[in-house]
Amino acid sequence: MSLSYKANQVMLCIAVLLILANGSHLKKIGYHDRTIRRYSTERTCWWNEICKEEFQIEFRCKCPNWSYCRSPGKYYNAYCSVMASGYIWLQPHFPVRNDWRFMYRN
Repeated sequence: MSLSYKANQVMLCIAVLLILANGSHLKKIGYHDRTIRRYSTERTCWWNEICKEEFQIEFRCKCPNWSYCRSPGKYYNAYCSVMASGYIWLQPHFPVRNDWRFMYRN
């Protein structure tokens, strides 16, 4: 084996290691949507329950703090899930009962 062949092998190994090292930092990032701001009912969802139905302008229920209201796309049903990938519907907190904005919402 010549010296240039070994040098090419070492360079190839370094290139592969650099590619693998950069690829390990890739994350699946979901698209976050804040357009829905109201709930049809004031209750907490069960795991894997539909939290938002397709084409509806209100959430059915609020997902627990450790989960996300996620769907495969904008025009699909969304379920409570622990995975933070896909189309994520960000849910607001439940309104406080004595808040005047809650009492006079449209």
